[in-house]
Amino acid sequence: MRNPKINQNESGIALLVAIGAMIVVLIVGSLALYVIVRGMNVTRGQARYETTYEAAVAALEIGKAKAESLNTYLSAPPLMVDTIRIGGYDAITVAERTSARVITMSGSAIKFARAIAGPGATPASGSYRTYYVSATILGRSGERVGIEILERFTSQGP
Repeated sequence: MRNPKINQNESGIALLVAIGAMIVVLIVGSLALYVIVRGMNVTRGQARYETTYEAAVAALEIGKAKAESLNTYLSAPPLMVDTIRIGGYDAITVAERTSARVITMSGSAIKFARAIAGPGATPASGSYRTYYVSATILGRSGERVGIEILERFTSQGP
């Protein structure tokens, strides 16, 4: 028995609409899954880089301590290079005296430095030695972070 209200030409349209809706839902679901997985990979890479960066900051602090040691013991060689292990990271620290003599600033340079750094931040004599300090770290997944600074230590005497 045939239902007289259904036309013979419209009998497969419901199946086609259902298949079309399934394809659209499949495409949207696949796209959402791709975006989520991609975002997780970016977040994971960023977290690895930030951890490597924090280890590089720790290595830089060790390098600054070496520069302070170079400033204290002026008879020591002007360059200290060490490979150290921080957590699971290998770090290369460099501390190098950039000048063997004390540099004395002029009166206007001292006034300018005080204005920039704030009152009492620079010594009245304006004498200092500079040191180049760097830290380079290679992360577990190949991330490489390098930080460098120019450290200045004030000098009380010549």
